[in-house]
This record gives sequence, C-alpha cells and structure tokens, in this order.
Amino acid sequence: MRREDRFLMTTRNVEDYLETIWNLHSKKGYIKVKDIADKLGVSRPSVSEMIKKLSENSYILYEKYGGIVLTAKGKKLAQEIKKRHTLLVEFLKIIGVDEQNAQQDACKLEHDVSSETITCLLEFVEFISLLPESSKWKENFQEYLKKRGLLKKKQ
Repeated sequence: MRREDRFLMTTRNVEDYLETIWNLHSKKGYIKVKDIADKLGVSRPSVSEMIKKLSENSYILYEKYGGIVLTAKGKKLAQEIKKRHTLLVEFLKIIGVDEQNAQQDACKLEHDVSSETITCLLEFVEFISLLPESSKWKENFQEYLKKRGLLKKKQ
C-alpha cells in the first residue's frame, strides 16, 4: 500500500466523504458534486478537490460533470464506516443518549477514538444484541438514569 493511500484512508474528511457518498447513493441511486456539497455544507470546489483525491486513490470513479461511483475498494471502506457509525449510535442509545445526540456524537467518536476502543464498543453492542429478550438489564439501566435525572424521555 502506498504511503498516500494509508494517510488518505485514515483521515476524517475521507471517511466523511465516503460515508456521505454511500448514504446519498443508498438514498438517491446517484451522486453529484452538488449533492455532496449540500450534505456536508462545503463548497463545490472543496468537494471537487476531495473527489479528485478519492479518484486518484481508487475509492471512486468520476468523470467531470458526471456522476460519482464507489469502486469496490471505496464500497468496502464506506460499508465499514457505516457499520461503525450505526453500531456506535446503537451503543449510545443503549446508554441513554437520545437519537439526535447519538447521531452527532457517533460521527465524532468514529474518528477520534482508538481502534481498540471502537472494537470493544462494537463487540459490546453485538453482545447486547445476543441477550435474550427477557433480559431486563436495559430497562433497569434506563430506570437508573431516570432516577438520577439523566434520561429525558423514554428511549
């Protein structure tokens, strides 16, 4: 793997762009520079610059004034990012964070904590999902948060 690939692959911006491209494709079926700029709240020239980098590193296929398509490499990374985000949101909701804050905080966590922490959090969420429905630990924890004034509304 080239040094540039390793560096580019680990940046927050690259992950944000790939996740946005994945989400837009899932929602609309196609992606344009304008769509990405609108979603991320950045200028079209900024998007064009990142699209060029993503294309140079084989994450996307792009023709000027055309659509953007994830390559197999780009899809794989985007799916990993999306899975990490989704599981972090679930973890945050499990511990009593509301949906809106969970979405925002997951975006921050997925980039700024160690891979070991991410792995442990993800394993915890998967473990919890395997517990039998009869397990009352989640309800007990939410009741605990309510008593301490930390849970605003029922999750």
